[in-house]
Amino acid sequence: MSELGVIEERARQTPVVARPDVLVVGGGSAGIAAACAAARTGARTMLVERYGFLGGTLTAVTLGGFCGGYGLFGDELREVVGGFYRELVERLRARDAVHSVRRIGKVHTVPYDPSRLRLVLDETLDAQGVDLLLHTQVVDVVHQGSVVEAVIVANKAGRGAIVPRMVIDCSGDGDVAFLAGAEFVLGDGKGMQYASSMFRMLGVDVATFAGLTREQATERLERAVADGHALTRTTVAPWTGPVPDVVHLNATKITRPDGSPFNLADPRELTAAEKEGRRQAYLYEEVMRQYLPGFAQGRIVELGANLGVRETRHILGDHVLSEHDFETCRKPDDGVVCSAWPMEIHEQGRKTTWKHLPDGEYYK
Repeated sequence: MSELGVIEERARQTPVVARPDVLVVGGGSAGIAAACAAARTGARTMLVERYGFLGGTLTAVTLGGFCGGYGLFGDELREVVGGFYRELVERLRARDAVHSVRRIGKVHTVPYDPSRLRLVLDETLDAQGVDLLLHTQVVDVVHQGSVVEAVIVANKAGRGAIVPRMVIDCSGDGDVAFLAGAEFVLGDGKGMQYASSMFRMLGVDVATFAGLTREQATERLERAVADGHALTRTTVAPWTGPVPDVVHLNATKITRPDGSPFNLADPRELTAAEKEGRRQAYLYEEVMRQYLPGFAQGRIVELGANLGVRETRHILGDHVLSEHDFETCRKPDDGVVCSAWPMEIHEQGRKTTWKHLPDGEYYK
């Protein structure tokens, strides 16, 4: 019970606004793939998304690059993920909105244009006949035991009930499962990985910047720390994409004042983290202008609509992907997705630890 007390809400009758076969909650990469896959079976499929556009982390955070689609085979990158992901890349290529894969040390990225991706995703769902509701937030569920009978949403029309035959929770935070009483843990049960506030900069001398290795960038940013700049992270990931003269930066590490990660499932902590992310982004802009070659005239032109959140709730399902599964490159027969991306550990302090897969390997 709240320390501030409670109020009694009046009883209400909530109108049913849709009865799809499949309801997908969340229009990020998982939700888009799930909705298209369901629609291709002939199921009447609806997707609800809280923002006014699709893409989730891919577009709201301006992630800037697809990761995990390629494996390292000796000194060569080879595609290991196809299917819907490959279709999406081809749609982006037709819009001149994606680059070919780029290798950075042992990792890779496929840079894309986050703004054009929003349009491409609209077209993708339209092509499959998915019924889409944007600016729509899940606020409650009606369930009997583990069976979700209805999902209550709120939008400009007020509250409405969607009564599906099946719900697929792709909200990222496990919102539907949480509201239905599913068991979960926050992070690893002790703490969560740090979030990042990602941004894009214009006015960078790309040719000069391209000659800078990640190790050289880290050394210069460590020098900035020694000079008194309170950077939370010095291993940064800058890269160029299909938009000319724009550089994407994954640089920040969003921390509480004591250096610990925020609990991003708590609305007040999430609010504080968003503000801290913006503060850090402009601190990095200032420092990069001073310390990184080619950045003297750089200026932030886009911040993500929200933080890049690495983890909040982990729903405890029939099987939970574990570190052992990753290390042994487990490939269950019923797996539906795979990845060759290494394990990132965003721990306390300014560094990030990477655990790479053996050459040619991936996991499901």
